[in-house]
Amino acid sequence: MNKEQLFKEITSRQNEISKEKLFKEITSGKIFTAEFIKKDGSRRLMNCRTNVKKFTNGKGLSFDPIARNLLPVYDLKVKDYRFINLSTLISVTIKGQKYFINDIIINESINKINELNKIILK
Repeated sequence: MNKEQLFKEITSRQNEISKEKLFKEITSGKIFTAEFIKKDGSRRLMNCRTNVKKFTNGKGLSFDPIARNLLPVYDLKVKDYRFINLSTLISVTIKGQKYFINDIIINESINKINELNKIILK
């Protein structure tokens, strides 16, 4: 499979979205479903949202979760706060559209390669 076929395969499976735009979407407080690998190695689906302030003491966290590659979310099923390890995030579903994290990374890499090829072939 060449680069063009790979690109078509990826974009046919999902809408294009950048990592930055996806992160902005999931941190905006909208409800989303995250699929990730838990610390114990099991796979987990979680309906959650960010920016929930209910049931907090107002002090905040004693550490920066983003620096540890963790996303603080409110689990809607358990009704408690959880962290999603962004390193083990598999997919995110927002408004019925599922985004696979590896596909986003591959897609951005292909775009960067195509940009470099344009520069080199000038």
